[in-house]
Amino acid sequence: MSFSADPMIAGLIARLQTQPSHTGSLIVTIFGDAVLPRGGEIALSSLLSLCADLGVAPGVVRTAMSRLAADGWFTSCRAGRASFYRIAATRRGEMMRASRHIFGPARRPDVTQLNLVFTEGNDWLRARLGRLGFVAWQGVMIAPQRPLPPSLAQTAPMLTAAGDAASLRQVAAKAWRLEDLAARYQSFLTTYHGLAVRAPALPPREALAARILLVHDFRRIALRDPRLPAALLAEDWPGHTARQLCAMIYPALRDAAEARLDEIGTTASGALPQAEPELLARFAN
Repeated sequence: MSFSADPMIAGLIARLQTQPSHTGSLIVTIFGDAVLPRGGEIALSSLLSLCADLGVAPGVVRTAMSRLAADGWFTSCRAGRASFYRIAATRRGEMMRASRHIFGPARRPDVTQLNLVFTEGNDWLRARLGRLGFVAWQGVMIAPQRPLPPSLAQTAPMLTAAGDAASLRQVAAKAWRLEDLAARYQSFLTTYHGLAVRAPALPPREALAARILLVHDFRRIALRDPRLPAALLAEDWPGHTARQLCAMIYPALRDAAEARLDEIGTTASGALPQAEPELLARFAN
C-alpha cells in the first residue's frame, strides 16, 4: 500500500515496512524530532495521523504508546474522549541530550593518543569506564586521551599510548568495530543521497514523513557513534559525509514539515506551540 504520491518518499516508506518492527523506536524519533521542539506534548489523534503517513497502523501505534508509557517515556492525560501524551519529566533530559548528540555540531576531541586502563578482575571499574566512553580491547579498556574523574584517577592504573597515524587508526577500527559503523553510514548515504535534490519541492505531508525517516535512520547510527577524534578515523570516514548530507536535507524539509505539524498537531490546550529557536540550528556546523 502506498502512503505517498512521491515515488521516492513512497520507496522510503516501503523500506520502513520491510524492516523488523521497531514502532516504539520510531515514536521516540517522532517525539525527539517533531514534538520536543514544540512543547513536548501531542494528541494521540495527531500522532496516529502522522504515523499513518508512514504506513504504521493505529493499533500498532496504540500498543507501542502503552508500552512506552509503562516504561516511563511518556505520561498521558485525557480531555473528554481525546488522549494526549507528553514526554515524561524523567526522560526529557535524556531526550534532550540525545537530540544534541544527533543534531548538534560534530565536535570531536583533537587528540592523537589513547588512554589504556587495566581492569582485570574489577567489574565495577570496567562498568564505570564503559559509561565514560572506554571500550574493552585485548584485556584493557581504551579511550581517546582524556583526564579521568578524580574519583578514578588515584585508583585506576592508566597508561598513555601513542603511535603513527596508521597504527592508531588500525587499533581504533578494531576496538570500536568501525567497519560495521562505516557500513551503516554508507548504507544511509546510498538511501538518502537522492533526497537532497527533491527535498525543497516536497509538499508538507511528504516533507514531514521524509524528515522523520531521515532522522530515524541517522539517529540509529549516530547514537552508536563514539565520535572518535579525527586522528583515529579514516580520512574518508563516511560519518562526516552522512552528517553533511543531513545538513543539506533537513533545512530544505523543515518549513514544509512544520506546516504539516501545524495542520495536524494539537495538544490538550489547543494548537501546537511554535517551534523553539533550536530547531533552526539543527545540523548546523
